[in-house]
Amino acid sequence: MKKKWIGRLIVGVTLSAMLAGCETVPVPDTGTQPAPETAEEAPSADEGTSEETAGEQGSYDPAAFQISDVYVAPEQEATIDISDCDTFTQIVDKLDDGMGYANVTIGDADALLVASGTFEWEPGSFAAIDAEIYIYEDGAPKYLATVSAGGTAYPLSVKDGNLYVGGNHFMSTYLIDSGFLIETEEAYVKYDTDGNATYYYRTCNSQFEDYDEATAESRFDELFADLDGVEIIAFHPVGGSTSADGTLPAYEYPGPELFYTVLYQYLTDELAKDYDTAQVSIPCPVIIAMDESDKSDIRVYGNFWIFNYDLNGETLENVSGGSYPGCIHVKNTEEGYEVIGMDIVADGSDFTDSAKEIFGSYYDAFMKDGEDEALREELRAQIIANYVAAEDLDITAYQDYGRDPVTLPEENIDNFYSKLL
Repeated sequence: MKKKWIGRLIVGVTLSAMLAGCETVPVPDTGTQPAPETAEEAPSADEGTSEETAGEQGSYDPAAFQISDVYVAPEQEATIDISDCDTFTQIVDKLDDGMGYANVTIGDADALLVASGTFEWEPGSFAAIDAEIYIYEDGAPKYLATVSAGGTAYPLSVKDGNLYVGGNHFMSTYLIDSGFLIETEEAYVKYDTDGNATYYYRTCNSQFEDYDEATAESRFDELFADLDGVEIIAFHPVGGSTSADGTLPAYEYPGPELFYTVLYQYLTDELAKDYDTAQVSIPCPVIIAMDESDKSDIRVYGNFWIFNYDLNGETLENVSGGSYPGCIHVKNTEEGYEVIGMDIVADGSDFTDSAKEIFGSYYDAFMKDGEDEALREELRAQIIANYVAAEDLDITAYQDYGRDPVTLPEENIDNFYSKLL
């Protein structure tokens, strides 16, 4: 399994087609810095490039184009010294209480976003308005740049692999391509002393020269309309947090693989629906085998458990849960990973025949390991321990009804998840 970092389930398209018309002219970084103070100081729309001219690619030489000509250069240094960090997890370990982090795919890269602070956007879900962006380059973390939104009404969000950063009067979108952060679009409005609006719109395709004002106003409105379909990036607050109503943070896969992010989210969303609501639902997949021969139908065989807990003191008490042995089907496309179905073994007298049909040659392995309670409990304890560590919670044990509490092991996020295969 290719190691990928996650947080979200969306992978953006590459920029090769989008940027084919960009000429190789160095441009200043516009980032998310404030626009000129007055409309008079802003570039005149007449001085810019019309939408028609900017869209013409015949006068450009795509082969001469370099992504580095339009990348967002960091205007400030990172707040974290990553010189001794080999993994994102080691960066997270350095964060101060009150900060937050999220893992999200932007463009063609799996990035770590580090926020100076978080706020509760929805019960149990935390968002941020600023973030330092890190990616892996040559096997080590690299700082790209910092982005900042205009306030809590505009939390950092993603859509189709694009990072959206906005405020009342501006909106920018970003992608990461070939190790560079690129501001693909920027739209903003400025008002004069009489309240008259002047709109500006720029893209990497136009080398950040302004489009005509009619286009600028139209794209300004369209970018804000896009916010109806974005996904607010969920940040993990450092120092521990619970929602305003006292519930636990929702479980999210804390490891570095995007594939497992999708798989775990599916288990949490789909299997937990069979039970009454608890404070947190935590999956426990006992994976037997994986067939990746067909990327349009990756098959994951195992016994997939879901456990639902309420917190009592420092102990997670199991209030419900169950086992779902079978095969999960996952599709890998340019848009990312997507669970497309799950075959579940039948109950009762049909169990054996159904299991043999679904597992095929993996049936014996399923009966040996998939039904092994000791193996399941080892995995369960480690998954809970990693959740507790990722959320920085004061939880030391979990307990099933009628049984003694089980003390949690030390977290092992960096290398535990490979054991699931």
